[in-house]
Amino acid sequence: MKKFMVTLAMAAGSLFFGQITLGKNFSSENLQVYTNTNETFYYSTGFNITQVKIYKADYSLYKQFTPSVPAGYSMFIDQYKNNFVLSKNIFNTDNKLEIIVTFERYNSTTSEREYIIRIYSEDGNVLHEFGPNYRFSDEYDINIYHDATTNTNKLRLFNQETDSTEIYNLPTTSLSAREVQAKSKISAFPIPAQKTLNIMNPLNGSHTVEIYDMSGKLVLNKSFGSVENLVSIDVEGLPKGNYFYKIGELNAKFIKN
Repeated sequence: MKKFMVTLAMAAGSLFFGQITLGKNFSSENLQVYTNTNETFYYSTGFNITQVKIYKADYSLYKQFTPSVPAGYSMFIDQYKNNFVLSKNIFNTDNKLEIIVTFERYNSTTSEREYIIRIYSEDGNVLHEFGPNYRFSDEYDINIYHDATTNTNKLRLFNQETDSTEIYNLPTTSLSAREVQAKSKISAFPIPAQKTLNIMNPLNGSHTVEIYDMSGKLVLNKSFGSVENLVSIDVEGLPKGNYFYKIGELNAKFIKN
């Protein structure tokens, strides 16, 4: 009886897992996926790569090009898809794909990693370059969001050289506005923060911002009105370090200097 039950369980397991089938194996390639309402693309990601590769939904190669790497830098393509690493109609309005490629080097004098951030079209043309000395050490260093008050998409970057937060206005189309809103993360500035952290109200129904340390302990909180577009919270009394700010189910990391 016991043997029969084991056999039955194995058969059921085989039936269950049989519903999952491999569609494509990209050997020795690390790819991320981009989707919008009617398209799917795959794109190469990783460190020390030399080429940009974009594949169509049927896995065939769509575009490929080799960016010029600045002297002393190495190239990488970030894997966090919510950063709009691959996008359309966000940085340009010609309905072509755009991809963010980052170049990194270590400055032994300052003991800091420095980044040049370039936005390329799918054809390999440079649409814009930020750098050097911009921060891109994790997924929160580039933030693209939709500002409902002006109906524009915006880009937030932190400039390490000037120790300042930079907000850029991006070309906006109705398609890209919906796409950014759908993928939007909570955003704040300046990061790093010294005295005040200004948080964009995500308009998600919550009226409280909470600050947590890295152990998960609540260290600050503040209530705000639903019509406030910008929520400011005093963080001057917090020790230096990494923290999370949270509004409803949305949260993100910031640095207190």
